[in-house]
Amino acid sequence: MPHLIAIEYSEAQRRQLKAEIDRLSKAGCPLSAKYDAETFGTWDKLFETAIAPGLFAERELIVVENAEILGAFPEKFSPLIEDDKADTVIILVFNGDAKNLKSIAKSITLIKPEAQIPPWKRQSWLLSLAKENGFSISPDAAQLLAESIESQEELRSEIQKLAVYADGRQITLEDAENLSFDEGGRALMTFLDGLCDNKPQDVARSIKHLRNEPLLITLTAITNRLRPALIISFFKGRYTDDALKAIGNDPAKKNYALKKAQSALKYYGAEKIKIFMAKSARLSFLEKTSRAEGWQGFEMIIWELMI
Repeated sequence: MPHLIAIEYSEAQRRQLKAEIDRLSKAGCPLSAKYDAETFGTWDKLFETAIAPGLFAERELIVVENAEILGAFPEKFSPLIEDDKADTVIILVFNGDAKNLKSIAKSITLIKPEAQIPPWKRQSWLLSLAKENGFSISPDAAQLLAESIESQEELRSEIQKLAVYADGRQITLEDAENLSFDEGGRALMTFLDGLCDNKPQDVARSIKHLRNEPLLITLTAITNRLRPALIISFFKGRYTDDALKAIGNDPAKKNYALKKAQSALKYYGAEKIKIFMAKSARLSFLEKTSRAEGWQGFEMIIWELMI
């Protein structure tokens, strides 16, 4: 009988699948076939096809997509599941969780969705990810990507693309600004910087473009940008640095996001920042209900802050 590897659904699933195929191929277990579970319909028919490697391979790997179609794993096969040294390995790709395999969970390799990195840790995560992959990204560039791109998997892909472009040198803020954003992304950056630097014309011009996008993207970006300002507003004296470090903004290091947050504090003051962040939290909640105020409500609190 084969060894089973189950990959639950997440945005990282395709990358996780590729990584497993590459790993097993290097270990002498090459990919021999890909199927849709509908081809078999049942576990019995799948195992009839897959219990022995092909004629010219000592070991082989089979990938089965849409594995939930096979239903609950039959108890009669449970004692026959082998460990990862089996001659045949089957990767089962699910469109949800792998609850079909609950009865044999201890006998298989289960690859679950990656943990989501909280917004305040994404900069340090990107810096570490770059280091693990043998390249370097500046803290400013990492911060810009972290606050502008919501998808964790897209962030992974983006720094890989930038690393190829940088070709051995450190990825800079300018690289990220020029290569990682389309017209909408550049409008968002103009909006964030314009608000922090009290440039109403930049804010008004960028909002005209941003209105075509979902509000929550812009709302999340501006609250991420102003989070250090909120922290500085609440924590005074020797506690300020510790609080900023806790959200990934070390005052001792060059930090684009912190610089812009301090600019916002200079122009608007602590109380107006606190009120704006509270109103942003309210808008975020309402966006998920039938009472959403949309862009009209958002623009209202923007101009209330800047006036």
